[in-house]
Amino acid sequence: MQTRREFLALSAGLLALLPGCTANEPEGEVDPVVEDPVVEHPVAQTQPVQMRVTIPASYLAFTGNTADEAAQGYDDYSDGDIGTSVLEDGSLELYVTDHWYGQLRTMWEDTLEKSLDALETSDAVVSVEVTDGRDGVTVTARPSFADHADADLYQLVAACGFLQLIDPESDWQGDWAVEVALVDAETGVEVARTTLPDEELSYSREGWDEAVSAGV
Repeated sequence: MQTRREFLALSAGLLALLPGCTANEPEGEVDPVVEDPVVEHPVAQTQPVQMRVTIPASYLAFTGNTADEAAQGYDDYSDGDIGTSVLEDGSLELYVTDHWYGQLRTMWEDTLEKSLDALETSDAVVSVEVTDGRDGVTVTARPSFADHADADLYQLVAACGFLQLIDPESDWQGDWAVEVALVDAETGVEVARTTLPDEELSYSREGWDEAVSAGV
């Protein structure tokens, strides 16, 4: 049976960088107003706007990381430009400029595309569908898909969760969930459905065959 722990072991290189974002006031001191004798109105010089970004404890647990480990990863990733703060509930706060917010978004969009490509090129997979809101993934596959743990599926879920949390239309409160469904390619029977991270995604070749037999 393939479980989350096996996926985590296979995807140990996956960065635990899934934030839920909340808008914040600009941080840092504001430079004094500069008076130009030629200009009628003063020109205010400010520091780059920063946002406070929260990586929820649920995501850190999903990827098998701690807040301290993720903080170190962010520090290494940004050469110290991303500030971090570990919260009492096991979550992690980041302090990022618009530049680093854009970098993180681009990184996870690339991860999503690469994971999709990797899944779709598998001999066992017929198709992969991701909802527009990135809160659902449907994999249509052959029974051989259940013979091994596929880390690309969990990387896809991680990317969906990150992009879901920083979607401008979300509430940016750190809530995330991705529903995953596995469908038998030959019969169209749904063999597994679960919502991550609240539930465990597990499946086996035996369970796949039993679901197909019961559904036909």
